Amino acid sequence: MMPVMQTIEIIPSWVWVQNALLPVLGMGMGAFALFGLYRTVNRHLDRRHEARLAEAGGAPPGEIEELRLRVEVLEEQALRVQELEERVDFAERILARHDERRAIADGS
Repeated sequence: MMPVMQTIEIIPSWVWVQNALLPVLGMGMGAFALFGLYRTVNRHLDRRHEARLAEAGGAPPGEIEELRLRVEVLEEQALRVQELEERVDFAERILARHDERRAIADGS
């Protein structure tokens, strides 16, 4: 009787690379490529719109982007002012407590 050769699996059955991991990676790469295409088309449409505005006597092409940047800076400054207002309020409360404690100590 001849010995029976056992087959040894190179990739265990619990590894689901072919059936799950590769399709998920493929979908992710597809989504990434579509996002890049979306950004490219969006930039093209923005530039075309700015060129048409410039032709119609609207804002020059660079002015719209400059205004967007200025709005962004103003929004950041508004957040900074809010943070500073909170700090001033905190400092005022600390000073008020200190004054109250001093008044109580002097009155005793």
